[in-house]
Amino acid sequence: MKRVALLVFIFIFVLTGCTITRDYYQVFKGKSDHWSAVLIQKGKVEYRDHDKFENHYEMKYERNHTLKLQYIGNELDLGRTVEYSYDYGSSVREVLEGEPIAVDEVFTSSSSSEGTSHIPKDSNYKPLDNKDTIFEVIIKWNGKEEKIKLKGE
Repeated sequence: MKRVALLVFIFIFVLTGCTITRDYYQVFKGKSDHWSAVLIQKGKVEYRDHDKFENHYEMKYERNHTLKLQYIGNELDLGRTVEYSYDYGSSVREVLEGEPIAVDEVFTSSSSSEGTSHIPKDSNYKPLDNKDTIFEVIIKWNGKEEKIKLKGE
């Protein structure tokens, strides 16, 4: 009988200490006259019963964004500077000496965030933006500027 009680205790202890992990992945795409863009969002959330708050999870999350831009226009080069920005960052690619930026270059920008918090157990936290979110990317090159609207797939 003592063994059964011990096994039940161990089983309950293991169950209450379990971690639930959820992975998320989303893709947002868009095109303009001269550019094609893809934004990939990856997220991960780990839920664990909170030690101090009843009916709450202790939550650890990670969020990663990668933006890829590719020129699809007809120009022979992109000039000496390509500048772009979007909701999660901005970047400048500049050539100070030598040849202008080649049209076949793929521009990539990445960002990430992570943190820990607590939430009610009936919440469904997602570290990613709503799939209906529309991102706007602004690109400047050769004295030109275009905007691309990225929509979720």
